Amino acid sequence: MSDELLSIFYPLSDDEKLARDGLLPQKNINAAPETLDRKVYLRDGKLISVSQHGRYVNTPFHRHDFIEMEYVLSGGVAQHIGEKRVVLQQGDLLIMNRNVYHTVEVCGKEDILINIIALPDYFERVLTLSALEDSPMRRFFLDCILNENERPDYLLYNIRYVYPVRHLIENLVWSLKNDMPYKQSTNQRTLALALELLQYHADTIRSDTESTDIVWMIQRYIDTRFSDGSLEDAARLLHYDYRWLSYEINRRTGKNFTELIQERRLQQAVYLLKNTDYPVADIGNIVGYTNLTYYYRLFRETYGCTPKQYREANRSLS
Repeated sequence: MSDELLSIFYPLSDDEKLARDGLLPQKNINAAPETLDRKVYLRDGKLISVSQHGRYVNTPFHRHDFIEMEYVLSGGVAQHIGEKRVVLQQGDLLIMNRNVYHTVEVCGKEDILINIIALPDYFERVLTLSALEDSPMRRFFLDCILNENERPDYLLYNIRYVYPVRHLIENLVWSLKNDMPYKQSTNQRTLALALELLQYHADTIRSDTESTDIVWMIQRYIDTRFSDGSLEDAARLLHYDYRWLSYEINRRTGKNFTELIQERRLQQAVYLLKNTDYPVADIGNIVGYTNLTYYYRLFRETYGCTPKQYREANRSLS
């Protein structure tokens, strides 16, 4: 799909040719930050649209009350989000919260940045369709929808080698660009599946709060180390006192570290039961349980059935 998209987005537009040749007036980047009107970018009742960021032009600081996703198809792009400079490379997917001031540095010919913008209502439907667990990503999107601004300004994933997600995002871009007649329901399901898969690749994520928000850092640690992680190891990696970190986790989440990691293990077990043919016992080992009796008991207490019964019930419904 990347080649097909490059054939669409790589050729320079007339305005880009003028900008390249110095014949297009540049905007004043020192002007007061703009607030973009959704009606200009989402016309005729559209809930989502796709466009290419213009090359050879500067972009003043601005914000908007819709949700923006940026995908780097090729090259590299530097963003300024608030006071932070963020460099995006090929395969990066940036998801920005609402009302966040940002700008993009001037792009060259090889720097192809795709903008996907959508109203909160669109993502509300996407979350309904997806099987996103109670994860940092789900909470981020809920705050985007509710406009509570309590989550990070952005999430940044590198999906260059996460092929299932990359292909889904590129299919979404292709469908929106070509204005396919079936696009609304199909595209919502496509994006829902991409986000659902992406939540299991926390190792590809960065955010603006990764150095300051303890809960966010712990969630990231658990997402990548749920099978073998420990509070002692997390405290060592994050450079916090073990006892203080334990207290802060409990104070901020109402749960202790063990409860959080058990929740994440069971979430992953459910995903594997529904989407793979791994034996039930092997799934217990994969998610971190060496004592399978304890795993079966914990699963039954949480879901009201055994892992085998859960798999059979969910497969019969599919």
